[in-house]
Amino acid sequence: MSDLRKIIIDGQEVEVDGALTLIQACEQAGVEVPRFCYHERLSIAGNCRMCLVEVVGGPPKPAASCAMQVRDVRGGRNGELPEIKTNSPMVKKAREGVMEFLLINHPLDCPIC
Repeated sequence: MSDLRKIIIDGQEVEVDGALTLIQACEQAGVEVPRFCYHERLSIAGNCRMCLVEVVGGPPKPAASCAMQVRDVRGGRNGELPEIKTNSPMVKKAREGVMEFLLINHPLDCPIC
């Protein structure tokens, strides 16, 4: 039996299974979240930190959407639905920081690139 939950993703209310990760819920809502290490058939690593999202009402830092399930997101104190933002200024700044870190530490003679 599925555990359907309502959440708000970028202002759009969607109803998804509580066992899904936030990145999977965003995909179902039609919102693309960038990623490097996530694949639905592999175990969750959460190392790349590119799939960061903002959980409104949660901790004041971005969360890895591949490692957090929909059922773990709490709503507001007054009964508001849980809200996820994928394009807020905090998320954009965090993703830019991750990209900068990866590019600075990337070897110039990378045989794969």
